[in-house]
Amino acid sequence: MGHGLVPPQVSHCGRPALIPEMPLPAEEILEGVPDARCLFTAESADEGASAGFWSCDVGRYEFYFGYDEFVYMVEGELRVTECRPGGKTFELRAGDTAHFPQGCTTIWEVTQKMTKYFVARAPFDE
Repeated sequence: MGHGLVPPQVSHCGRPALIPEMPLPAEEILEGVPDARCLFTAESADEGASAGFWSCDVGRYEFYFGYDEFVYMVEGELRVTECRPGGKTFELRAGDTAHFPQGCTTIWEVTQKMTKYFVARAPFDE
């Protein structure tokens, strides 16, 4: 087996007490004034994958995934609805996991302030 050129990345941040602001674009907000925040904790050497914490207060917004994202819900509650004919609605709570595939558009309705840990992967160049 070969040896990797990039050493492993280890983060000892735990659940952060303060996550920096990362406002949602105004055109995505459907209801409320969601206070969105994000803290990146890791990034791949090719900058195609990243991980971190993302949180948001109560509100409703539309989001298009231009990348694959895997999430683990740390706290809070929300409903996510697929924006397509026959689209399903999913409820997520602390301890739940989910995968949002590249290309899907969703409506996020945060009913209780939430924090998720995410891993996102940009599409590979063809």
